[in-house]
Amino acid sequence: MAKNRTLLHRAARPACAIVSTLAAIACALAADATPHPSTWPLWLDVPALHGDADTRLVLPPANPAQAEGAWLDRWGRTAPSIAWTDIVVELIVKYQQNPLRATRVLALTNAAMHDALVLCAREHCGHAATRVAQHAAAGRVLRHMYPQESPGRFEALARSASFASVIAERGDENVAHAWGIGTGVAQRAIARALDDGADRPRDLSARPRERPGLWRAAPPLNIYDPAEPRAAEWRTWVLTGGSEIEPQPPIEYGSAAYWAEVEEVRRVAASLTARQKKIAEDWNLDLGTVTPAGVWNLHARGLALERGLDTAQTARLFAALNAAMMDAFIACWHAKYKWWTQRPVTAIRGKLDPQFLPHIVTPPFPSYVSGHSSASGAASVVLSAFFPEKAEEFRRMAEEAAVSRLYGGIHFTSDNAEGLTLGRRIGERVVARLFPQAAK
Repeated sequence: MAKNRTLLHRAARPACAIVSTLAAIACALAADATPHPSTWPLWLDVPALHGDADTRLVLPPANPAQAEGAWLDRWGRTAPSIAWTDIVVELIVKYQQNPLRATRVLALTNAAMHDALVLCAREHCGHAATRVAQHAAAGRVLRHMYPQESPGRFEALARSASFASVIAERGDENVAHAWGIGTGVAQRAIARALDDGADRPRDLSARPRERPGLWRAAPPLNIYDPAEPRAAEWRTWVLTGGSEIEPQPPIEYGSAAYWAEVEEVRRVAASLTARQKKIAEDWNLDLGTVTPAGVWNLHARGLALERGLDTAQTARLFAALNAAMMDAFIACWHAKYKWWTQRPVTAIRGKLDPQFLPHIVTPPFPSYVSGHSSASGAASVVLSAFFPEKAEEFRRMAEEAAVSRLYGGIHFTSDNAEGLTLGRRIGERVVARLFPQAAK
């Protein structure tokens, strides 16, 4: 228990360090010191592809009487970042994407919408034209990311959304030019997707020889090849690479502290309360769910609507949130495949109870550190920067996501505590990028 308290205190220290940064950001926002979107740095910096930047956009005359109701509310009045993130979350569930793949699409799509808005701000586009650029960017990115969908679906959505924006804004700006900005930005996102490392084949030689304490196929799935073994090499957004920020080494296998953590998982699993089971099940977000990134995006969605964030701040929020979670997952996967630690079910079956099965299914990849904890730690810090008055709520939510993995029987306490610390450090890095003066 003393070891567990130490781990929890170690995870709490970065949360305390965040307080001064959040206070400075809150003061800057209260003083209306947030810089104009035209000064925001772009997320996408790769050259655009050539030969596929369709700038044609012909919309019928904008007549407010032609269309009202839910369609106009969703596409003409809701921030594009919210409307398109809703579409992405639906697709994540439909195609049963794993948490890393889901976060990658969310990050690319929202980075494209953010940059389309920034470039439009630099060219002094009007509100309607800016939204057109964002719709064009999102539609083109999703066409690339989901080629299984009906041909023309996303372009039709983008054009329909553009028409709704022109009606809602009563805009008469040069929307064709804005459409070209959006498609150009989308090409940057597509170029990044083609070169971010996510399509690299497995390297079978990288797997270490089996020995006690190392990960191996765990019941009930018993999948020999672990998931996404090269995700640590994916291109990051604010880190120089997945190894830039590392957790401390895991507890030594075979030590007294190690077996104390093993015993803790077995003991907790044997005495789960109804509330603990619900927490484990609610956060059991793997294939076929919205994934952890989806949960945090939906939470951000509700707050953005509740607080009435404008289109620009909403784009900034969603781009930062998803970039932070993507880098947290990449850094987490670096740790997983640097140390290849075994899952609790393997340790418990080997020494304490050969029939043991955890409350939820153990996913097929190494244990240290927890992906849920890492992504949630990063998300909580970014959301706290935008909504400082709710920082305590976000901290508790991230800690619940972390402890859910202990309740589920699939992670040790150190996996969760160190994952939270890792994610928070990455979240701080993203916040410093957004608010460089306040973070000093």
